[in-house]
Amino acid sequence: MKRSITIVLGFIFALAIGTLLWPNLVSPAQAQPGCKSFVAIAHATVPSSTPLGLTVDVWGGPLYGMLGGEFLFGVLSGNDGVDLFHGTIGQGRGGSYTVGVNCTAPVTPDTNYTCTDSFTYEVPNAVFTKPPGFGRYNGNTARIVGGTGRFQFASGNLNVTGPFIAWPDSNSPFGLSGRWNSELSGQVCGVQ
Repeated sequence: MKRSITIVLGFIFALAIGTLLWPNLVSPAQAQPGCKSFVAIAHATVPSSTPLGLTVDVWGGPLYGMLGGEFLFGVLSGNDGVDLFHGTIGQGRGGSYTVGVNCTAPVTPDTNYTCTDSFTYEVPNAVFTKPPGFGRYNGNTARIVGGTGRFQFASGNLNVTGPFIAWPDSNSPFGLSGRWNSELSGQVCGVQ
């Protein structure tokens, strides 16, 4: 009797494991359709040299990248959100940046760049060295939250890092000027 119960329980256990594993054996997991690798560099300045007018444009500049095997030339512009400082370390909360391609430069100095294709990524928490001086930006929690044109349905996660230099500047609306070599990498999904 004990042997019969052991065999029946073993069979039920094997059947339960097989049921759980069957979907994975039949159709292996696949990446979200339309995902492409994305790497880019941007030569950003503060104040932004490529304002898009979508957020407060603090940092921005020309962007050069690869989306899958496609070369992209565009712009980057945005901000770190609310800056908090703890000694020599700064933290940006709620940052928002937009990557635009197929852009038209402003006709007059008081207008912004316009781009037919763009995606916006948010950086909930970024860490950087407190300016002025040389520093490094780390915003490796970036998430694509929206887009236009061919990026209308874009999603994905990005790592955003890079060295910067900033110096006091009374002529700047932000009280400082600077240069940032932004490095972006990750996946962009839902690209048309």
